[in-house]
Amino acid sequence: MWKIKQVLLMALILSLSTLYLLRSAHGAGVVAVSLGAVKAYPNPWRADKHANTPIKFDNLPTASTVKIFTISAHEVKTLSSDSTGIAAWDRTNEGGDRVASGVYIYLAIDPQGNSTSGKLAIIN
Repeated sequence: MWKIKQVLLMALILSLSTLYLLRSAHGAGVVAVSLGAVKAYPNPWRADKHANTPIKFDNLPTASTVKIFTISAHEVKTLSSDSTGIAAWDRTNEGGDRVASGVYIYLAIDPQGNSTSGKLAIIN
């Protein structure tokens, strides 16, 4: 049990460190009110429950960008929101390959450059 707690604690520390680096690297400013309601769902995405469902990023301002990163800060995919404020991710990388199970970080950026971020999990 102690090993599991250690691994979870290390994953949390790593994710928070990565999130700080991503925000610093992208010059993230103060989060705009318009980004305060951004959410990703289903979260966690599970193969046994959501097989034909994309992950949706909702409540985005029109023309926003969502960048998805691995926990080690490698960029996986960039999405754009549609006119309804939704961006959908089919769980593939830029090369079209399915991503592995794990925790991913998303960075939502509005057209003015304001940003917010969050985590999502995929269980294949």
